[in-house]
Amino acid sequence: MNATVSKTVNVTTAGTLRTLLTTTEDTTVTNLTVTGSIDARDFKFMRDGITNLAVLDISAVTIQAYTGTGGTLTSATSYPAKKMPERSFYNITKLIAISIGNSVTSIGESAFWCCKGLTSITIPNFVTSIGKQAFGGCSGLTSITIPDYVTLIGDYTFFACSGLTSVAIPNSVTSIGDGAFYGCKGLTSITIPNFVTSIGKQAFGGCSGLTSITIPDYVTLIGDYAFEWCSDLTSVTIPNSVTLIGDNAFSNCSKLTSLYVYATTPVDLSLSPHVFAFVNVNACTLYVPMGSKSFYQSTPIWGDFNIVEMVATRLPTLVSESVNIYPNPVTDGFQINGMEGSGTLILTDLSGKVLLTKQVKTNEYVSVGFLPKGIYIVKIATEKGTIERKVLKR
Repeated sequence: MNATVSKTVNVTTAGTLRTLLTTTEDTTVTNLTVTGSIDARDFKFMRDGITNLAVLDISAVTIQAYTGTGGTLTSATSYPAKKMPERSFYNITKLIAISIGNSVTSIGESAFWCCKGLTSITIPNFVTSIGKQAFGGCSGLTSITIPDYVTLIGDYTFFACSGLTSVAIPNSVTSIGDGAFYGCKGLTSITIPNFVTSIGKQAFGGCSGLTSITIPDYVTLIGDYAFEWCSDLTSVTIPNSVTLIGDNAFSNCSKLTSLYVYATTPVDLSLSPHVFAFVNVNACTLYVPMGSKSFYQSTPIWGDFNIVEMVATRLPTLVSESVNIYPNPVTDGFQINGMEGSGTLILTDLSGKVLLTKQVKTNEYVSVGFLPKGIYIVKIATEKGTIERKVLKR
């Protein structure tokens, strides 16, 4: 094993980190702390030029914009400020820990792809986007917390993170991309946030440790192979908001014994004939809303299950007349009155685009002066359910 060699460097001019280490240090430094200003050229040097880098602290750096051919990608010439460049530490298997500062607002595509030795990372609070495959193949990661400003978990972001045992997804997330958690065999449970509307292809495929999953009430699409080979999955809950379930979505979920479906009219599976391939339908009970059993019995694929009617169905929205938003119409902002405890507020336009996400409590003031005039939807997710209100901005 290499001896620990530590080095602290202050970079006064972005792009010059290479000149601040000797050729001997390039091959011997294991623990590096960098302060000052850096850009994509410095990331390339840390990735390709410091051959034994294991622990990196860049929490005090400012990432500058860079235009040129000396960055982390051979095909790119423009790198924005405050963003960890694409392929920042691509396939650096010796890297075990990294500290990133709060000045970073974006993590580029494949930034940590196949950093198999990485066991610890804290994503800064102000990160709003995480690129595709950013942590794909980081099999040593055991847990990760995603900041409250992130709205999309992109394609293959945590692909094959087989050591991941827990992940906290904030309520700001509204979409989970293709293969986002594919092959995360160590996950035994996961909470899909209340306002997710789509679950991509293979999103949780191969998560063989999952035992149950509840799909939230705003999801309309479950992609092809979304939960394939979740071989320990015993219970699945599908809300009445789901209108499309992709083919092989639950294929090879061989231990599935309870399937709760809240749509009174069965979802059409004519284009998804293998949605439950290799599920033992004779050993799995399909629970459906009261009065809809005959519809399910007469519908192909659904009718193969042992069907039982539920006494009651879930309500997607919490009925709470005591919660008020005032003033409404609003000009610069509003307050929330009558809410018990705290909750996560998500403000969207009528198309569902998320414009604001924040933690709130009763009597808290929410500023919306930045919004143009129009009608908006305020959704507040609490422990007891979801509260939804319309507001008019003048």
